[in-house]
Amino acid sequence: MNLEEIEKLMKLLENSSLSYLEVEENGLKIKLDKNSGNRENIVTNNNSNVEASNLEPKIEEVKGNVVTAPLVGTYHQAPYKDAKPFVSVGSHVKKGDKLCIIEAMKVMNEITSPYDGTVKEILVNDNDVVDFGKKLFVIGD
Repeated sequence: MNLEEIEKLMKLLENSSLSYLEVEENGLKIKLDKNSGNRENIVTNNNSNVEASNLEPKIEEVKGNVVTAPLVGTYHQAPYKDAKPFVSVGSHVKKGDKLCIIEAMKVMNEITSPYDGTVKEILVNDNDVVDFGKKLFVIGD
């Protein structure tokens, strides 16, 4: 199993309703837990001299205010297909600026920034289904 396959597993877990995934292949064991409160992904390899720490993706903690989904629906980064996204990483926003749209029951709900700052991270992909409380953005200084 290579780093690309591990990253695919991480994306699959993040976009699924599962909270924990454990995979073992050829002596390589991967445990992923998205609800542990921290992002500790454990990789061990019993059949190789490759250090597990070299296989682990580097997860940088981005500091800032988290914007969460206020309802369940489909996340849209732009007002319509092929339009420019409302924001991208590095965008400066003010309180009240549009961040995205969450579509619920064919109603387009505009989600606005509750903070002034810079978009440090976008935690969802366009057209992802999001749950109430799902982390969408990190906005910092």
